[in-house]
Amino acid sequence: MRHPLAAIVSGHHMKKGKVYSMKNAIKRAGVLSAAAAAMALAIGAQAMVSGAATVTLLGDANTDSANSVADAVLFSKYLVMQDVLSQQGAANSDMNSDGKLDAVDLTLMKRQLMNSSVVEPTDDNWVTAITYAQSSVTLKNVNGAVVAAADAANVTVANNTNVTITQPGEYDVDGSCSQGQLNVNCDKTTYAAGQVTCNLLGLELSNSTDSPIYVTAIDDEFVLTVKNGYTNTISDGTSYTNADGGVGAIYSCDDMKIKGQGTLIVKGNCEDGIVCKNDLKIWNGDIQVTAVDDGIRGKDSVRIGDPDDTDYTSLKVNVTTTSGDGIKSTDESDTTCGFVRVTGGTVNVNSYGDAISGVYNVEVNGGSLNLTTTGSKDSGSAKGLKAGYTDDSTGTAYTGNVTVNGGYIYAKTNDDCINANGDVNILGGQLELQTTGNTSGYQALHADTSVYLGTDGGAYSDFQLVIYNAYEGIEAYNIYQKSGSTVVTSNDDAYNVAGGADNSGSSGMWPGQGGMGGSSSAGVLEISGGFSIISVQDGDHDGYDSNGSLTISGGICITNGNEAFDCDGGANYTGGVYIKNVGSQMGGMGGMGGGSSMTESVNVSCSLTAGTRVTLCDGSGNVIVSFINDKNASSLVAGCTAYSGATFYTGGTLSGSTYFQEMDDTQLAAYGGTLTGGTAVSGSSSSNPWG
Repeated sequence: MRHPLAAIVSGHHMKKGKVYSMKNAIKRAGVLSAAAAAMALAIGAQAMVSGAATVTLLGDANTDSANSVADAVLFSKYLVMQDVLSQQGAANSDMNSDGKLDAVDLTLMKRQLMNSSVVEPTDDNWVTAITYAQSSVTLKNVNGAVVAAADAANVTVANNTNVTITQPGEYDVDGSCSQGQLNVNCDKTTYAAGQVTCNLLGLELSNSTDSPIYVTAIDDEFVLTVKNGYTNTISDGTSYTNADGGVGAIYSCDDMKIKGQGTLIVKGNCEDGIVCKNDLKIWNGDIQVTAVDDGIRGKDSVRIGDPDDTDYTSLKVNVTTTSGDGIKSTDESDTTCGFVRVTGGTVNVNSYGDAISGVYNVEVNGGSLNLTTTGSKDSGSAKGLKAGYTDDSTGTAYTGNVTVNGGYIYAKTNDDCINANGDVNILGGQLELQTTGNTSGYQALHADTSVYLGTDGGAYSDFQLVIYNAYEGIEAYNIYQKSGSTVVTSNDDAYNVAGGADNSGSSGMWPGQGGMGGSSSAGVLEISGGFSIISVQDGDHDGYDSNGSLTISGGICITNGNEAFDCDGGANYTGGVYIKNVGSQMGGMGGMGGGSSMTESVNVSCSLTAGTRVTLCDGSGNVIVSFINDKNASSLVAGCTAYSGATFYTGGTLSGSTYFQEMDDTQLAAYGGTLTGGTAVSGSSSSNPWG
């Protein structure tokens, strides 16, 4: 159990007779206290103590017969004339007994708190446990004795089963009730920095006319701890509106945190499952949410996985929705809010709408994400990861970015797998993406502004991205590949830089995607590092298509398709390696703008069937790159000016080579090492002289 004020000063559960450290609380209150002291000194604030009140407890500014950080907070506000003290509170606050109240007293009060502890009270009417039954609740104190509802110091009960927690503290909650509520309503002024923790120990709570768990007010945060070994189920009705005018089986008007190693099942039968009007943190636990509309919604933010943890094995989040989004953050009023961040754990989302969306940012730093959407881009939005949106009623666009720094993502969507009306940054992790639609407008990655793949000077291993199916693989106004490894299979263009005059991307509007900010200039496709191998359908489909400029200065890029490169604004090859696998009906280069320069180091005729291993070696027999030929080919072309004597070989066995990725075992491309066996392609020696 917690002291009614000890919750303010400690995040640790302590049993009766033990004490609470004040250090964390002082750190949390330090900013306000320091500001108050500075202002008091600056204006020379010195309030004289008047009247005949004598000290009852030195430092007890709020006269609640206890010393806590709440006293320091109140006194800080008093010094800057933001609050008042009672006559008794003023007497208790004169820490140095000099007859005046000033910043010196504040410093002494803080020092007293730092060096003291709060002893848990022995109030028999202080409730620490709440047990629900169908038509009643049982309240108990720390000794296990029953507390009558009328006598409870920190809890009220209405309509037999509607419980309201009115003071910060830690509470055990269990039982079963089909028409009850757990409400938290702690005055923020009285209990500044107050926290309520509810330990769920097998709670089954439903309510057909309100949110079963509802947080009216808490200054710090509301913590739901799902205890190990317990399954808890929270379920709402099919038609109602709560006191905030919203809907949600678990609904908090203030910050909320969910943690523990037990199971929490949430059923949003009316609309949403879990709703938080501020910041929502899901640190651990097995969290299972089904909802008619949105599964999990945190207005300011949704954060999955404590960034200070290293073990996320106990964190599992499963969300299923029938008509709404999976996990989302919606605050457009503050650019520092409106984000979803996944740091660890297993996150499975099966949603009708977007799986994970944030107004300004979606960030994946770790964990394992499995995202499936069943809606349709034609009837709304059903993306895997989505950032940014346009308010249709006002036309206001809120620009968002998607960033993947690590973790594993599998997305199968009936819309774009990853979409941002700002930038998409793939900087780490492993991604497997596929769209279920094959018509125009279905992209695996889409950004209205830029897609960044990797970082300058990075390695092939920075990330692994496999796109199994999409109408277009990667589309943006600008695409920059700098590191990492990418495998793309698409119906139309694999890499598509929009702008210019191409039918699949124009200067003002992209089919099915919205605008590009009204810019009329052409985009940029730059490959300076990393590895990419792409396969597109035969016909008028391009591997690397830029309606602006195309530059290859590093890395390795390989195309299997009708037209390897299509560029309106000029193409320039200055370094790295490119390979074109050209079929008998393939044009090879596609359209090129004026001033293009794509130096060919090797150009040989061949007759290759799909599925053949092709290896490009340098003049010393070292493997430059080896890959699986996805299509029948009549010629092989390579630009590799940094290597002399380069030759293509088919077949053979790799030794000492490193694979770019191993998620797609049909395209096990590799680099480095040597080739044993193999046959030189057309015009070279008939066998590999080094193997």
